[in-house]
Amino acid sequence: MTRINNDIKHTEAQQLNAFLETLSYIERVEFVTSVVKRVGVKRQTFMNWKAMACRIPDHAKEIIESEAGQIIFDCTDPLVTS
Repeated sequence: MTRINNDIKHTEAQQLNAFLETLSYIERVEFVTSVVKRVGVKRQTFMNWKAMACRIPDHAKEIIESEAGQIIFDCTDPLVTS
């Protein structure tokens, strides 16, 4: 079964928010600032990703995980098909 965009953006946002909750307020501000600079998007775009308003592009996911120093986005969901 192929997942629809809406399911994917919700899953991605939940994973991103779960990581952000592990950070202190200052760490979160610094993390978001660093990510938006590296990805080249506005802060509002990051907030849209966080609020499940749109999908996170693959290149942005790579940068987010690079900044985090860990894997955040689990791509092993059994509903995703190739």
